[in-house]
Amino acid sequence: MSPTYRVRYSLTPSAFPRSPADVRSVDLKAGLDQVPGLLPPAAYIMYIENLSIGQDVHWTRWPKAYRPGFSE
Repeated sequence: MSPTYRVRYSLTPSAFPRSPADVRSVDLKAGLDQVPGLLPPAAYIMYIENLSIGQDVHWTRWPKAYRPGFSE
């Protein structure tokens, strides 16, 4: 059974200022590696929480292309 993740994301690139209206949240029941494919194109992930266990997902566990500082 897949856990449920709450993902907070923005469609505004990280280099630009964001307003509160730019930030959205969605709850997804999927594997962690499937999360990016379930978000809108160009979504910038800001935060992931595992609702199944009530804990934040540390950025080192995020899908590789979405990890802060990832440049490949």
